[in-house]
Amino acid sequence: MQSPTMTLRSPAKAVVNQEAERHWRGGIAHALAGRWKDAEKAYARATKIAPGESLYWVNLGQARRKLGDLDGANAAVEAALRVAPGDTLATQLRVALRMERHRYEDAVDDARRVAHLPGADHTAWFEYGQALEQADRHLEAISALLQSVARKPDYFEPYPIMCNAFARLAMNVEGLECIRTALALHPGWGSGLVGAIYHSLQACDWSLLKADLAALDEVIAKPDPQAYVPFMFLSAGVDAAIQRRIFTEFASNNFGKIDAMPPVLPADRPAGERLRIGYLSNDYHNHATSMLIARVFELHDRDRFETRLYSYGRDDGSALRRRIEASGDAFIDVSGLSDRETAQRIRADRIDVLIDLKGFTLNARTRVMAMRPAPIQVAYLGFPATMGAPFIDYAIVDPVVLPPEKADEFTERLAWLPDSYQANDRLRPVATMPGRADVGLPESGFVFCSFNQTYKIRPDVFDVWCRLLASTPGSVLWQLSDNEASKANLRREAQARGIDPDRLIFAPPVQPEHNLARIGLADLFLDTLPINAHTTASDALWVGVPLVTCRGNSFVGRVAASLLHAVGLPELVTDSLEDYESLARSIAGDPTRHAALKAHLRAARETAPLFDSLRTTRALEDLYLRMASRWRAGLPPDHLHAQRPSDAATLCGDASA
Repeated sequence: MQSPTMTLRSPAKAVVNQEAERHWRGGIAHALAGRWKDAEKAYARATKIAPGESLYWVNLGQARRKLGDLDGANAAVEAALRVAPGDTLATQLRVALRMERHRYEDAVDDARRVAHLPGADHTAWFEYGQALEQADRHLEAISALLQSVARKPDYFEPYPIMCNAFARLAMNVEGLECIRTALALHPGWGSGLVGAIYHSLQACDWSLLKADLAALDEVIAKPDPQAYVPFMFLSAGVDAAIQRRIFTEFASNNFGKIDAMPPVLPADRPAGERLRIGYLSNDYHNHATSMLIARVFELHDRDRFETRLYSYGRDDGSALRRRIEASGDAFIDVSGLSDRETAQRIRADRIDVLIDLKGFTLNARTRVMAMRPAPIQVAYLGFPATMGAPFIDYAIVDPVVLPPEKADEFTERLAWLPDSYQANDRLRPVATMPGRADVGLPESGFVFCSFNQTYKIRPDVFDVWCRLLASTPGSVLWQLSDNEASKANLRREAQARGIDPDRLIFAPPVQPEHNLARIGLADLFLDTLPINAHTTASDALWVGVPLVTCRGNSFVGRVAASLLHAVGLPELVTDSLEDYESLARSIAGDPTRHAALKAHLRAARETAPLFDSLRTTRALEDLYLRMASRWRAGLPPDHLHAQRPSDAATLCGDASA
């Protein structure tokens, strides 16, 4: 969101107060030199002498914004609008202030006014569209952004935003067209290539995948750092070493110049106090992260830990949201605060260990972490790769997703949980299992299942799936799909491989408890590569569906292996697609072996570490205490190897299980 930084036009009044203008021009000079404190003082003098000049108030507001005083900036903007109602510069600055505080709905009306002014240019319509998109008003955002490009067809900025808006509406073909247009305007744009790969995969349109991956390889090989979108970049399937380089560059370019808060010293935290743990997330609602970690919040030892949950996401009104709100010592909604104000709140709460549950995923507020509000900062659960950021001290992993000999895949110091890194919630509700006909499955026949998001499906994996269908008479492939393009393309790809498209059954998105219930109808879950199933994999194992996986070349491709080890089925982990196919075919053709695997999983619900919420919680607490112990001793972060929890930390201690 653009905003006025300063202006050199003279005040509009016919008679200008010379002393006020002298102070104002002095403020301009200070602002141009980056001396914002001096600029703020000069502008304030100008407004005191000539309070009726809106321009002085606007510049004062911008100076205060630069200094992080958003309340003061807003007061100056409101003063400008009282003097000159509807002033364009003041209105634009108010939009920028509201966007900075993530008050997107509040920003929309002002942005609309500016866009509808006579002579409004392409940038005004772009900013209006950007505000609408941030407010999750995707159709309106597309309409506004189309107005922007209508005024300037070669204007690059609207196309990536339109792509995201179309994608959020499951209009993947249209979104892909937008990102292709952006690439045509900006050839060699690395982030655009990543976006094209990601959105092509979402639509299961593999026609240009090979060419896009080759083009991306060429761009990656160049020394010029580019602003890749990290989560989408994972879909390219590159090696962990390249991920580390790209994400380190991303962190440096986007957060390297953010001023950190003064460090917290061990002397500031008296010994004997409960360790204060903060969890920062956008996802405290019906989201995969919350579905995994909710029970951990509830099981923290309140005698030793004080836990605070900082939320900057939406309240969806769900039972899970209400449960999470009640799970810690405090639930703090910071969605209306700026990043700086959020960091200040965390610092005021004296948090010792701050856990970022988002990483580089959608709507993350990584700037808060970059400001260093806590002395110990940790990445956990949300982003399956290194963040490459110096302000993240530790990443929580396990010995399978990140073996000690592969520690250099991450820039963070590693804190290994002894079993799987993935927390699980034993109290997640499961609806009544439907009948096969209720979900579109045939009444008989083996059901191969893959409920991964469609961007994880690659042609080589789909080749394997089709060969499994061909070798297993009467079988079907049951898949999750939330967009029509992927269904049409997968049916076409199946037919090209000699498989009747009707043997592909598609499942629409449903509420989590119903999704868990229906997955139980599947016979064998087929994993994807280079990105594995994550939450969906543990869902399948929880309801007794065996899973076959192939170990990948980075954290994101080793998650299912971790889950299978923690549920006692390491034999279902393979290291090549050939072995993956052979194993899946063997299980599908051996009813006795298949029944034994399902029986193992039924027993594992009560015995396996993967589903032991209390065991995971105590292991996490052990890591937090060891991190704090090093800090209090004046030692820098270092790798923390796995320690087994005590015998007391077992399922039997979770009375609600």
